Amino acid sequence: MNLRTAAAVGAAIGVFGVGSAFATFARVESMGKNTTYIMDDVSIFDNPANASLYSNYLIGGFGSYTDANPAVGTNQDPMHPTFGGIFSVSFGDDNNPDPRFTIGGLLGRTSELASYLPKYVQIDDKNKVAVPASVTNFDGFLGGTFTSGDAWGLHLYIAHQDGGEYDEKSGAYQVNSDAFASVVELDGGLNFQVGSGTSYELSIGIARIQYGPEHHSFFDDGNFSFLAKARAFFTLDAIDGELIPAASANFINAPGLDDKHAQAGVGINVAMDRGFFWMGVDFVWNQLKSHDYFYETAMNGWVYDARFDDDDDEDLVWDKRSDIGGKISFGIERNIWWDWFVIRVGGQKSILYTSCEVNEGSRGQSKGVYPDNRYGKCKADGNFFSTNPLADGTNKDHVGFGFGINIEEKLKIDVTVAEDILFRNPFQGEGRFFSRLDATYSF
Repeated sequence: MNLRTAAAVGAAIGVFGVGSAFATFARVESMGKNTTYIMDDVSIFDNPANASLYSNYLIGGFGSYTDANPAVGTNQDPMHPTFGGIFSVSFGDDNNPDPRFTIGGLLGRTSELASYLPKYVQIDDKNKVAVPASVTNFDGFLGGTFTSGDAWGLHLYIAHQDGGEYDEKSGAYQVNSDAFASVVELDGGLNFQVGSGTSYELSIGIARIQYGPEHHSFFDDGNFSFLAKARAFFTLDAIDGELIPAASANFINAPGLDDKHAQAGVGINVAMDRGFFWMGVDFVWNQLKSHDYFYETAMNGWVYDARFDDDDDEDLVWDKRSDIGGKISFGIERNIWWDWFVIRVGGQKSILYTSCEVNEGSRGQSKGVYPDNRYGKCKADGNFFSTNPLADGTNKDHVGFGFGINIEEKLKIDVTVAEDILFRNPFQGEGRFFSRLDATYSF
């Protein structure tokens, strides 16, 4: 095997501490909420070149059980189940499998870019159209390795719905010519292995976020978004681990929204006896601007007013919310009792100083003041401190806990435990035990 490829695979296995080369969304949610400072297969969504390091496996999951709020004594299926796989073909020999060709796909994942879709679009003075849920939701991967062992990769994400919506009463899709929602992302990445202890990653991407009240082509309006990420792994023999500097920047444009995000930090990961630990510290800066984009309490959701969609940028009046601060995160996992059973815990905490500006004359307002049933990204001018959600069960809140099962290094099952499991009345049948369950099978 090529030295660089061997180093990459060895680093991936070493990072897991328990010999696992494959992770899942449940594992990430359980131990730190992000993949910035660990090397795992979930990072293929940050850098598609990493798909070649985690080839020949199947992955699937029931989805998250955090969106639903079932009544006491009732139950409900998780949201957004996924399944897919990645496969690789070697064009080398037994001593050096490189170069290789990799292809893969995943169905059902909801990208973070979908969070920019509003719930409704206002099309005239009286009518609003619901933004439909996308149905394609497909991640495609194409990549491979060079003869040197360095990896490259391309990733395409498509989440689309045009001309139809799901009718809960009939349980079928029905025609709605005003229904339109689309998220398209294309990115590429490289992974360079330098010697046996250092690697560098770089990925860049372009995306398009669109919604009704009518169909848009990919190049309409020019509202493109750009994404970039970079990180490096440096082996530190003194701690039996790695030092990881990382940086990322997102420039998101969508109808009514302009969101800029920059983050830079440094972390470590350390292999322990029968376990693994990581920690990272980041500087965070955000600037979110919006126009004709507001939360309406009567609709219980965000609404984009498309009546002024054709205005030039110089005619727009923007509300602005800015954040600056830092984030600390960590994760730990360890085998207990048996070699095939691992427990995990992790968390993150951000402290941001937030500034809000509500501009007078912004449409949807009255003399710079929103009506009682409507407000924008900021309700009023001012400054305050903010943090990530405390305990809403999502991968953005403070803490996570879970466990994993490893069967012969082939089948691996990861479970995120519901954070309120120990604080319920077991005699009422309330809530849920787990918030996510994912599995991988390698071959």
